[in-house]
Parts: sequence; C-alpha cells; structure tokens
Amino acid sequence: MAKFVALLAAALLLTAGCMPVSLAQSAEENPVAAAQATVPAKLWIDMSMGPQLLDWYNGVAQPADIARADHVSLVDLLDRVEVGRRLVVFKTVADAEALTPRLVDKMDIIGYNLEHGPTNRPDEQADPVGSVRRMRQLADDYGLELALGPDRAFALSHGVEMAPYVDYFILQIQRAQTEPDVVRDFVMPLVQELRRANPDVQISVQVRTEGDVTAIADLIESLESSLDGVSILTSEETVEIAEALVAELRPPAPVLPMPEATQNAPELHAVVLPTANPNPSPRKSAPTPIPAQSAPLPADDGEERSAPAWFYAGALALMGIVVVALLASVWVYALQNDRRR
Repeated sequence: MAKFVALLAAALLLTAGCMPVSLAQSAEENPVAAAQATVPAKLWIDMSMGPQLLDWYNGVAQPADIARADHVSLVDLLDRVEVGRRLVVFKTVADAEALTPRLVDKMDIIGYNLEHGPTNRPDEQADPVGSVRRMRQLADDYGLELALGPDRAFALSHGVEMAPYVDYFILQIQRAQTEPDVVRDFVMPLVQELRRANPDVQISVQVRTEGDVTAIADLIESLESSLDGVSILTSEETVEIAEALVAELRPPAPVLPMPEATQNAPELHAVVLPTANPNPSPRKSAPTPIPAQSAPLPADDGEERSAPAWFYAGALALMGIVVVALLASVWVYALQNDRRR
C-alpha cells in the first residue's frame, strides 16, 4: 500500500510540474495582452457604428462593449464586428416586429428609441409601457436582450414603470452634456428609482461626440458610481472626437516591468589581451575586446536565446506519457497484489 501511495504522489507531482511551463510560455508569447486582460474597463461602451469607425472599434473594444446600428440601413456593418455585442435600434415597435425575423442573426440586443415626435407612432407614444411590453415579448421570442432609450420626458414620466421590462436603460443627456449640474440632477435620483424597480437593469448615459472631450469625460467620471456603461452618438465628421473620448474613458495599457534578470544584468567590461609583438605593425587590426570573466558570454547574435516553442510542447507531451505510464504501472501493481491475497 505504501508503494501505491508513493507512486500516485509522484504522478501527481509530475502533472503539476507541467503547468508552470505551459503558463509561462503563454505569457511570454503575448505579455501585453496578458496584462491588459487583468485591467477591464470600469464602464462598457455602446457606440454607434459607421464605416470610418468599424476597424478602429474592432481594435479597441472589449467583450462587454456594444456596436450599435442606429438605423436598419447600417445593419450590414454589424456583420464585420469582431468584438463585443451587436445592437440594432428601432424607432417603432411595428418596425421591430416586421424586421426582426430577418435581422435576428445580425444582433444580440434589440433597441427601442421611444421619443415624443413625428418619428414615433402616436399610438405607441400614447401607451409607452404597453409598447415596451410588446418589445419585451419580441425580444424573448427571438432570444435577444432589450435596450430602451427614451427621451428625457418619457424617462421621467414612465421610466420606473418601463424599467422592469428592459435589460438596458439608456438615459439621454446629450442635449445637456455641457451643463454638468443639470445632468447630475436628472441622472442620479432617477438611477436609484430605476434600480429599485429592476435591480438587474444595466444603465448608461448617452453623449454625443461634440465639444470638449475632457469635459465630457469628467462629467461621465462624476456619474461613474451610478452607471454601468456609456452610450456614444457619433457622426462621419466627429470620428477623431469619438476616438479621443474613448481614449479618455479607458485606462491606458499597463507599463510592463523589465524582467529582473535584465535589470540586474552585470555590465560587460572590455579586456585587451597582450600580444606577442609589443610593437605591432599599424596595418594590423586592433586587439579584439572580450567580456570580463565575471560576465556571461553573449550568444553568437548578441541576444539571449530561449528554447523554441516546440521544445515546450514536446516536454509537455513527454511528461504526459510518463504520467500515463506511471498510472498504468500503479494499476497493474495493485491488481497483482489483489490476486496474491
């Protein structure tokens, strides 16, 4: 029995020994990505897409971010979105009910932009809660999440009643984004009421890419404790502002520390070897400097060489074979002991 336990412990130790090699190799191949993965954004970003922003979005977006088509005419852009979630916005429930069966494969979230005005149907404006309930049923029928972006008036008058039916509630502050006190007086009390009505709701504020980027970022930062995300309205003329705003909102990539071995590497000192002839001819080459004996000799190409990737893979495979062989031996040994008894 003692031999059985010893063999089993050896197998487990060998298995555990393979893990650091694999993890170290992964971090060595892409250290920047590994570091960035540990710094998730505080707020997700919901951004309206345009052809000029698509490639940039794919390069900076995180998995929780949202690429938004504000009109069905832009929905084909979402086919090229590689990161995050996809949202299609409808102005009326009737349009959503008619088009969602054909567009469902292009989106993860269905959006409803309920506002006062001629672009929304009068019957839906007259019954905002009933209209949101219809959108909730449509989203459930197709396995989608529901985002609601009402205007300020609907948010104040019916927001608490509509909140239980939505997954995302977008507060429109873009018209007052240059008035921080007005925005805070609107957002902060309403957020508390919305969360009481639906503790699971995700809440964002919608801003437009106009004005002072730093001022917009400061306003969002002052609301950060109340929010889950930021919704950004973009245009063809404000692409640079959109990129600058995201740069303000997102933490910079961490600066990776230099490996300790590099920081503490000994300095190389040139040593001149004496020559046999104390008065060499001027046409002869100068003596060749060599590193001091206390310093390690560099590789032939002047850089430290590391084992290739196939070496680590091969070592890992060999360890696996050894572990399997040990386990098989343990099993055979146990069977033999049972038969002898």
